[in-house]
Amino acid sequence: MTEAQKTLDRETRDRLVEEIAARVGVRAERGRRFAELTSLRVGGEIDWVVVPETEEQAARVAGALDEANVPWRVLGAGSNVLADDERHGYVVLTMREVKGGARFDGEKVSVSAGYSLPRLCVDAARQGLSGIEGLNGIPGTVGGALWMNAGAFGHEIGNVVESVRAARGGEVVEVPGTQIKWDYRHTSFRDGELLLGATLRLVADDAEKIAARMEESKRRRMETQPHGSRSAGCFFKNPPGSGLSTGRMIDEMGMKGERRGGAQVSPVHANFIVTEGKDARAADALALAEEIRERIRRERGIELEYEVELWRGGAPDAETADATQKGGAADEAAKED
Repeated sequence: MTEAQKTLDRETRDRLVEEIAARVGVRAERGRRFAELTSLRVGGEIDWVVVPETEEQAARVAGALDEANVPWRVLGAGSNVLADDERHGYVVLTMREVKGGARFDGEKVSVSAGYSLPRLCVDAARQGLSGIEGLNGIPGTVGGALWMNAGAFGHEIGNVVESVRAARGGEVVEVPGTQIKWDYRHTSFRDGELLLGATLRLVADDAEKIAARMEESKRRRMETQPHGSRSAGCFFKNPPGSGLSTGRMIDEMGMKGERRGGAQVSPVHANFIVTEGKDARAADALALAEEIRERIRRERGIELEYEVELWRGGAPDAETADATQKGGAADEAAKED
């Protein structure tokens, strides 16, 4: 958070948000909670939620908020975010309504960041195009998949990206896929960048073979993941370069099924933390996650990295506002463990 953002008082910030929303022609909502907007169904109140419907609107809003020194973060489907129970004193720019459509041109497809990743996989399969069918069933949007290079069953989205559309200076710009570093659950996109969409280059294949691979991916997920539960996908990354499975390590410690308040280590897959009941809190999930990290550190000497995005609350001028940096990571692509 910049010094200018820290000194912006709430009344001035609220006025600026209202003015920007009116000028760009987007909705600006008060009183929403992360418990309504994330798959874990926990999290505190949000000062402002701004809802663009086009890539151009999203770019203009982001540029205007930056110019006005108003702190913001971007949220997609909310399926890879754990937001704490405090009030979140910043703007959440939600990409849920920036859906557009999947526009196919031969082996290329152009799609907006808010478009459903599972739906895109189905669309591509119907076109007889291969390259992303392993991602079918990963919850969330295309934007989140791009941000963290979502992957499963031998497919990573970074392998098929021809270009990414991003917001820079209030405008939509094209970034060639070759200029982006695609690593394991990580990319070279920086905090403060807003991803708006992408063009993917797929490969023609027999539609029935693609459908069969998608069905196999779905079957494996149903057997190994807690479908129907409130989760944020895998909570932790696998230790890089180790060949170790985090889920297996948690299971071997006997923590599968462990509960803390309204949070539980999934009995189906130990690298999933699920929440249950209307009284579940983000603090329950975080306490359970930190206990897992401490035990792995103590017993294995391994420092687990979170795969979920941890969003801290607080007012925009708070000293603890390190997690309210504008534009933080998009949030919604799970992985296989």
